[in-house]
Amino acid sequence: MLQNIEIITPLFEGQVHERIQFKLNIEGNNYRGIFHDKEVQWFNPQPHSKIEEDDVNFVEANVHNLMFKHLTH
Repeated sequence: MLQNIEIITPLFEGQVHERIQFKLNIEGNNYRGIFHDKEVQWFNPQPHSKIEEDDVNFVEANVHNLMFKHLTH
């Protein structure tokens, strides 16, 4: 289901409003979003329109784990 999740160049890098940006692939569909204040915010298209809510929760949990590892190193 979830493939190729990775952190990419931060949005507004070096500025007060800097946000960690990520991209991933779910069942052949590419998605991007940002992680801020311990929340995942999706760009369009959003996975909510293509996959079940339980699956979205699973994906967001994986994003949280990746971000935690990234922020603590």
